[in-house]
Amino acid sequence: MKTFNDELDEVTPAAKAHVAAATPAPTQSPKPQPAAAAAATAAVEEEDDIPTPAGGDGEDLATDFEDEKIYYRHGQLDQCRPEKKGEAVRFSFVPKDWIALQSSKGHFVETPGDDGKVHKLRVRCLTPMTKDADWQFCCKALDKDGEVGVVALVVQYTNVSPETGKYAKLPDGTYPPVQFKIAFVRLSQFNMTQIRKLPDEDSDPFKIDIVMGHSGRAYGYEFTRASNVPRWTLDPEVAAQVKQAAQKFLDGKALIGKLGVKKNEVEWKAFLSGKKIGNESKIENVEEL
Repeated sequence: MKTFNDELDEVTPAAKAHVAAATPAPTQSPKPQPAAAAAATAAVEEEDDIPTPAGGDGEDLATDFEDEKIYYRHGQLDQCRPEKKGEAVRFSFVPKDWIALQSSKGHFVETPGDDGKVHKLRVRCLTPMTKDADWQFCCKALDKDGEVGVVALVVQYTNVSPETGKYAKLPDGTYPPVQFKIAFVRLSQFNMTQIRKLPDEDSDPFKIDIVMGHSGRAYGYEFTRASNVPRWTLDPEVAAQVKQAAQKFLDGKALIGKLGVKKNEVEWKAFLSGKKIGNESKIENVEEL
């Protein structure tokens, strides 16, 4: 199969940071006091006696508008996708024995937001994904079959070129160490077909790095292979960091939540009162509430 600019470059492990030792601040001997007051004072003095590092608490809190870490929603699962035309993101699927891809059918329904604007809310479809399944209430009411969507947990590389999704060599000829975050990618049925074709015959989509960019169509994304092996797996230290960072998402709760709000038929009926479907919405392009 034709490859797409394969990169099988060596990865240099990241240097470990060193933290300066803390210097305890001097304390004074307490004076005799009544029992109740002495107990309260002892508690305060115990807190005050916590060693304070010399020169402050040792934290570097400086930032700037170009500091990307302040834009990440720490503890939450961000979506991996290029934000605008001409941009690309690079990712690899987390190993499938960690967590499986999740899929369901869904609808988009217009609903007012707290900001006064109309948003499109993703709601899971009641009709099963089995072939020739009878339409359930949501599909009948909206006169539209639910659209199949897939979500997957990925390792997103955060220090690649935002235009190409590739790593650029440093002046010394080496590549920079991997920087990453755990995110999720949303895929349509067409996207799944595209990605399925990327690996060699003896491989699979979980064993490669993938670049995701905007397609030449009116909407949607295109996918190309960036490497025959996930770059994060080449450095044991980085691989351990990836596994640790992914742990809190492996129960699947956050990932399944990205498939949309789950409602039963009674809840659908109440929700659709005065609502309407977004006719031109596409699962891969719509913002979530």
